[in-house]
Amino acid sequence: MVKLIASLLLLAVVAQAYGDFKCSLAVPEITKDWVDMKDACIKGMRHQIQEEINASYQYLAMGAYFSRDTVNRPGFAEHFFKAAKEEREHGSKLVEYLSMRGQLTEGVSDLITVPTVAKQEWTDGAAALSDALDLEIKVTKSIRKLIQTCENKPYNHYHLVDYLTGVYLEEQLHGQRELAGKLTTLKKMMDTNGELGEFLFDKTL
Repeated sequence: MVKLIASLLLLAVVAQAYGDFKCSLAVPEITKDWVDMKDACIKGMRHQIQEEINASYQYLAMGAYFSRDTVNRPGFAEHFFKAAKEEREHGSKLVEYLSMRGQLTEGVSDLITVPTVAKQEWTDGAAALSDALDLEIKVTKSIRKLIQTCENKPYNHYHLVDYLTGVYLEEQLHGQRELAGKLTTLKKMMDTNGELGEFLFDKTL
């Protein structure tokens, strides 16, 4: 931890001394024919990256809430922290994809905006899982809209559409089904056993 802090301080000092870390060498002129993504698809990708980051922050808030000593639901906390990590990784992979397609040579500073988490407390685990399911549905709709944008003429970005459909959409649909099942089970347990049902369900997460 001490080494990490020292490294960050050193980085801050260097940044102050030298300003922005920008390459001063001239950019060699090479063909840009391989950079063929169109504006609407690029805009959609950037929007999707932000959606993934927004979801990650919301899941972090959920995990933090259930980690409180006054709430103490470690199963829920672990579940939501894991979900936050997955959403962050999704955003990171989309950034990597844009980079692979030659789309991050400019406009990087406004690629991601740190979101404000609107909700930070929940009445119970069922309310949190319900919000999580709504969040996943929102992300899924955003992915579908991005796929529609990028597969229609004149774009026809087949590789990206295949990537989004085969990797992201597949995972989203499985995730929605899993959340719906968890929510149904939890509500049944709480209807029968109240808070004890939530306590027991937390042990299964």
